[in-house]
Amino acid sequence: MDNLVDYVLWMSDIPFSALPFGDVDAMVLSNLSYIVMGKVFEDDTAPVHVRDCRKILDSGKAELKIAISDDKYTQLLQAAVGSKRFGDLLMSDYIDVISQEPPVQYAVVTFYDEKDLAFIAFRGTDDSLAGWYEDFIASFSKTEAQEMAREYATRVISKEPDRRWLMGGHSKGGNLALYAGCTMDKELFDHVERIYDLDGPGLSVEVMGQEPQRYVLEKTTRILPEFSVVGRVFDMDIPDTKIIRSFAKGAFQHAPISWGVDHGKIAAAEKHNPFSVWFNDFFARWIACTNVEERRIFFDEVFAAVSEGGAKTLADLVGEGIDGFVRIQNRLKNASEVTKRVLHEFTKQAFFESLFPGNNKKN
Repeated sequence: MDNLVDYVLWMSDIPFSALPFGDVDAMVLSNLSYIVMGKVFEDDTAPVHVRDCRKILDSGKAELKIAISDDKYTQLLQAAVGSKRFGDLLMSDYIDVISQEPPVQYAVVTFYDEKDLAFIAFRGTDDSLAGWYEDFIASFSKTEAQEMAREYATRVISKEPDRRWLMGGHSKGGNLALYAGCTMDKELFDHVERIYDLDGPGLSVEVMGQEPQRYVLEKTTRILPEFSVVGRVFDMDIPDTKIIRSFAKGAFQHAPISWGVDHGKIAAAEKHNPFSVWFNDFFARWIACTNVEERRIFFDEVFAAVSEGGAKTLADLVGEGIDGFVRIQNRLKNASEVTKRVLHEFTKQAFFESLFPGNNKKN
């Protein structure tokens, strides 16, 4: 089984005109969106080539915005910069936003060739607490990043509607692409050829107020690793769903850089890991025990406790060690009755499931 770096090197001299854009290409570009590209875009309005990202590599390592760093992202960029297939692509409309209040973590860039191909790549969650908080906000409200994604897709597609528009991303990035597709003008969405949702959470029907648009789901390719947790939250009925093998173990399979390639296509797997299936069933039942307002109160209070010590990233939080854990625990002792009940329900469900895995009865 090959990895994504192998794929880029193998496809180096083959342009998209010779071999059309496919699933693995979407995986490559979605991975590249995790790389900080501000240094390349000296003029916000002027497009640049992927090969211009050489200047990012001058220091020997690309700057990443992802929860778990991996040197393979730098290797992937190095391979892409040196290839004709990816190096010749242009990039434009790069945006990278981070805000603590309101919580927003959002980044996007558009890749396109000189003919008609265009791919909007939304970045997934980085290691910022604002980004993780925003992910949980999606369980009880529409988020700032989702609205920004809809506005972005509307703006860039409107400029050149005759292109072959594709959009997607990994994790939160896949969710943003789906949200943009479901909420943008239908006539404009007709110009979108395909959405690539790479292990991204679905859209909450309670929050959206309606089922996701069928015409969007029918144009969506969803790729999930064997051990998928994030990608099956608010699970949706997407006909073109594929399971991919990974070099990683357990929950670390969420990292898209770990996904495998087999003869230029995704390294397909037959089914999900049994434990990930159990966890998703458990999480779905826990969510069903709470309403939208209870989730809002719960996650607001949990993240207030988490960030009270001044942590802005997961690394900051880990750096607090046991003291940070004790601080959060003490803060939650004074939480609202709603938060205590939701936390109790989570613990009860987890205990029940550990004794009777796969039991679908509510208790």
